[in-house]
Amino acid sequence: YCEFDFEITPLCGWGDTGKKQRSTGGWLSSFSVFEPHWQVTLADARATGRVIWQVQVYEFADAPFFAEKNWGAALPKKWYWTQCNSFDSYPQLSVTAGGGIRDIPFGRQEALGMGSIHYNGTLYQAVPWTGSMDWEVSTWGSWRLKGRCDCGPRKFDVVYECSCNPEAKPGLVFRAPTYEEGMVRFCRDTFEANTTLSLWELEWDSTTRLFVRKTGPPLIDNATSTQGCAEVGGGQWWDEWKG
Repeated sequence: YCEFDFEITPLCGWGDTGKKQRSTGGWLSSFSVFEPHWQVTLADARATGRVIWQVQVYEFADAPFFAEKNWGAALPKKWYWTQCNSFDSYPQLSVTAGGGIRDIPFGRQEALGMGSIHYNGTLYQAVPWTGSMDWEVSTWGSWRLKGRCDCGPRKFDVVYECSCNPEAKPGLVFRAPTYEEGMVRFCRDTFEANTTLSLWELEWDSTTRLFVRKTGPPLIDNATSTQGCAEVGGGQWWDEWKG
C-alpha cells in the first residue's frame, strides 16, 4: 500500500533560472533521432508533505526533490547515472551526470557522457557538442567523472565523484525496460553515495594558447554530500567502464 500527498516548490528546471528551459539532450531531442529520450524536468526543488508506505508514515519539509523522465522503446544497453542536490554548505547546487550507449540513425550506436551543474540559478553543461566528458565507472561503488566545456559563454572544468562501500551499501537492484526481455532486473542504484564536486572557471592563456583554470579558488570548492544518487544499468558490468 502506498499513498502520498506533498507539494513541490521548483528551484530550477533545466537551464538558467528565469529563462527559457532547454532540452537535456540538445535540440535534436525534439525529433525521433535518438533512442531512448531523456529530459530532466526539475534539476532542483523542495518537497513538503508525507508518504505512507505500508503502515509507515514519512513526513518531510523542504526535502531535496529531483524529477526526470525517459521515453522510447527501452533504456540504453549500458549506462551510468548520478545525481545530487543536497550538498553541505551549497544549498543552491545540483548536479546531474550520466552516460550510456544509445541508438542513432541507420542502425548505429554511440557511447557518450554528460555532466551538468545548476549553481545559483546558472546552468554549466559539459556535453559532447560543447566540450568533453570522461568517466571511470566500476562494476559497483565508484563513479569518477570529469567534464570540460571550452565553447560558449561559460567555460569550465568540473570533477565529480561518487562512491560507496559495496559490502555495506550494495544498492537496490530493480527492473527496467529492455528490448529483448521486457521489464527485467537490469540496473542497480543507491541514494547513499559519498559525493564530492569541484568546478573551475576557465580563461584563455595567450602563452599556451589554451583555456586554463582561473587562478584562485574554484567557483565550487569541494562540495560534499552523503546523499548522492548513483546507478549502473544494462550490461555487461563485469569490468570497469572507461570512456
